[in-house]
Amino acid sequence: MTDELDVVFDTEAEVVCPHCGEPVVIGVDAGGGTVQNYVEDCAVCCRPWVLQVSFRHDGGVDVQVEPEEA
Repeated sequence: MTDELDVVFDTEAEVVCPHCGEPVVIGVDAGGGTVQNYVEDCAVCCRPWVLQVSFRHDGGVDVQVEPEEA
């Protein structure tokens, strides 16, 4: 069994902007908790997204992105 202190979490994830369709690599930080929801702007088109980030026990990360409703 792996000790949770030995888990190294991913620090980047690639998402596709729901506005412009471009792939974007984002930084993620497990220091904010294992489940996070926040707004971030697309690095390509600058339109806002709502991100849901979930860190898995194996160190991986799942990211869902949706356009922010105005």
